[in-house]
Amino acid sequence: MVQRIAGLQVLNSWEIIMTYCLNAMHTFVEDDGYTVIIGFSNDQFEPTKYVIIQQAKEYDDQDKNLGMDNLHIQVEDQSRSIYGGILEIAFENNHLTLSLDHNAQKQLKVDGNIKIKLPEKCKKNSDILLEIIKVARKNSIPTKNI
Repeated sequence: MVQRIAGLQVLNSWEIIMTYCLNAMHTFVEDDGYTVIIGFSNDQFEPTKYVIIQQAKEYDDQDKNLGMDNLHIQVEDQSRSIYGGILEIAFENNHLTLSLDHNAQKQLKVDGNIKIKLPEKCKKNSDILLEIIKVARKNSIPTKNI
């Protein structure tokens, strides 16, 4: 049974799911030739909130058989991660919004979208947004205003 208490969705006595909002004070893009990692966090050195998107450049048969032939998204720790699940990526008023399917919401323990407020340096055509566009295109994820 799902209950709503003060805007929080309680699935059972030990699990609370809430909308995930992040004020990203630090962003980064790393490319090691095999994987592109795009990160957003509330602090560069001691983050308490973060979102990481990883995109492999190629997939082998094992990746495909295990359903790992898609982007990987993680929210704060490995237990809150999933391959795929992003329906749309939008950029508006310096906010990046990741619209998630129901399975991704459940796995990431968020109720709805992930909304990331980007630092002022992340304007249109910044490196981080260009990488987001590449990841979206590779995974056939629609984009809006990017």
